[in-house]
Amino acid sequence: MNPNEEKLIKDLRLHSNDHSPTLVPHPWFKDKFQPTFFYLDGHADLLLTVRALLYLSMRAINPDLGSDDVMDRNEEEFIHQAMTIANRLMPVGEEALMDHLNLFYREEKKTKEGG
Repeated sequence: MNPNEEKLIKDLRLHSNDHSPTLVPHPWFKDKFQPTFFYLDGHADLLLTVRALLYLSMRAINPDLGSDDVMDRNEEEFIHQAMTIANRLMPVGEEALMDHLNLFYREEKKTKEGG
């Protein structure tokens, strides 16, 4: 394990209780977790979210793949839906843990560029 990884793990362990728990043990699946604050407005919201995530994933992998007028017109809505889900999965206060990850990636990038 490199020094940046060791520092990241140490920082995450040190600050793991500084925020509300994002994950709780899943009631039915052993050794699995579920998000605490995640919610959907219903089945339609679930289907629209899955559609949005699939579309954005396909566009990220291959921007020219399966382009059609209907999907292109809804691209902004798909981005909004994905951001809404990301916001629900990362409750207020959790951003501090992301700061540790961002620092790790910056340090890793410096290490790779310097070495």
